[in-house]
Amino acid sequence: MNKQNFLNQSELIEQDAGLLSTSLRAIVLPAAICMAGMTLFWSLPAKAQSFSCASAETSAQFAICNDEGLQAMDEKLGTIYATAYVNTSTTPERQAVTRAHSEWLKKRNACGTDFTCLSLRYEERITALSSRSS
Repeated sequence: MNKQNFLNQSELIEQDAGLLSTSLRAIVLPAAICMAGMTLFWSLPAKAQSFSCASAETSAQFAICNDEGLQAMDEKLGTIYATAYVNTSTTPERQAVTRAHSEWLKKRNACGTDFTCLSLRYEERITALSSRSS
């Protein structure tokens, strides 16, 4: 093998090694980020809230996210609402449940950050939906 062929092959090997290194970085870094995200996601406590605190928009939602009692009430209401919705037998009944819940959400959101008002709204809605399904 002459010297020129040897140099050409050495350059090709260096180029291949560079491409391999770049390719590995392009795969390993996103995979590591993905794994870190999954680890964080699975380490968070399971919540059945009616909305995600990460995407809270109203002052009432922020207040709920910052109070364990309100979070628990929101989770309970979410379960009761889902049951009430599923247990309706006709489309008009489902629409009525949905419409009433939308009206309730307006009242809840009108409470803003008033924890007492929010608690009362949740108690009223839980009672109303619970009596409906009994």
